[in-house]
Amino acid sequence: MLFANAFSAGMMFLASVFISRYGGKDLFGFFSVVLGLIISAAPIATFGMDTAIVRFLPKYRADSQPQLVSGMQRFVLLFSTILSTLGGILLAVVLIKFRHYDLPIGIAAGACLPLSVIMAVLQGTIRADANVSRAVVGEAVIRPLVFGLCLLLMHFWILHELSLLTIVMSYALALGAGVTASLCLVVKGRHINWKDHFDPAMADIRRWLQLGLNALFSKLGVALLNQSPVIIAGVTLTAFDAGEIGAVIRLSMLVAFALTAVNSVVSPFLSRAMAKDDKWELQSLVARATAFSMLVAVPVCIAFFVFSPLLLSLFGDDYSRAVPYLRMMLIAYGIQAACGPSVALLNMTGIHRAMTKIITVWAAITVAGLFVAMHQAGLAGGVVVGAVSVAGYPVLLAILCRKTLGVDPTVLSLRFLLKR
Repeated sequence: MLFANAFSAGMMFLASVFISRYGGKDLFGFFSVVLGLIISAAPIATFGMDTAIVRFLPKYRADSQPQLVSGMQRFVLLFSTILSTLGGILLAVVLIKFRHYDLPIGIAAGACLPLSVIMAVLQGTIRADANVSRAVVGEAVIRPLVFGLCLLLMHFWILHELSLLTIVMSYALALGAGVTASLCLVVKGRHINWKDHFDPAMADIRRWLQLGLNALFSKLGVALLNQSPVIIAGVTLTAFDAGEIGAVIRLSMLVAFALTAVNSVVSPFLSRAMAKDDKWELQSLVARATAFSMLVAVPVCIAFFVFSPLLLSLFGDDYSRAVPYLRMMLIAYGIQAACGPSVALLNMTGIHRAMTKIITVWAAITVAGLFVAMHQAGLAGGVVVGAVSVAGYPVLLAILCRKTLGVDPTVLSLRFLLKR
């Protein structure tokens, strides 16, 4: 998982550098805004069902309910496909009518939404079987690899130029390849029994929808916390500014990529431990997850902090003024990594409603703060608000874990490993 996520982060970083170098800062800014919209819309279109799969399927297997295992997977796949297709159409209309993008760009961006949602659901199906290394193949390996190859082909062999249309089309093709790979793994691993009889009770569907709704708001909140600085910079400032903060966000998020990996790995095991009401195992799992993520986050944060001017110069000569911004965001994401996998812990243990309220309110405050800060102080004000936002909500979630579960997900939990 770590190597796959490192590969994904590295390939997307190289793709960002390539777009900025060969397409210019404005083009990179436009793409960052469009990508931010797609990433932010994906949690709405999944309706949190990918989280519900990982939360409930281990319990169904433990309770010997195979008809619910395969049936709910099929229901979620159909439900998410229909909802994401409608969302993709809406996204295309917004981009064309309100943001005045060309029709082909709107269609290509709209197609990205259902593709990313279907891939997330298929990955959730694989992860629920604890096959986390297979689950990551489509998104973390195939998608960034195909995206990079498509950019190279578009620029050097097919069209001999980079435009927003070719970039968004390349991303749509990459998502399509990721979906195909994930579907092949689902079929080959027989993760879904397509022929089982399925007659769910309304209570089961209602339980999934309730968890999905809470997961929707929490995931949307997290996506906005990460992507809103880029989106709002593109709306209130210029594409040039959006490209600058897009480079800063893309680099600083690499500090927490190991935490993303362990969140994917640890989720099904947290669900199993919760089903057994084993609090000691919960504490042990999150302590090991935090230790692993910090082994990566600390050296990455230090190296990026020291070499910030060099890293930003890869995007172009105009990025030198963003060095203080990058260092500020690196510290923020370092604090986030130090708070551990609290999101996965709260989702898998049924404390998702309280978490959703915290993240939703925090995201709303952040978005409002970004609008005000960027209007008053430009990009510098937006970066300050973004850094406080990224570092603040994980601290609140860690406190919630301590109060409700008695489990400490932060770096302070390493003392439990020493006791064990």
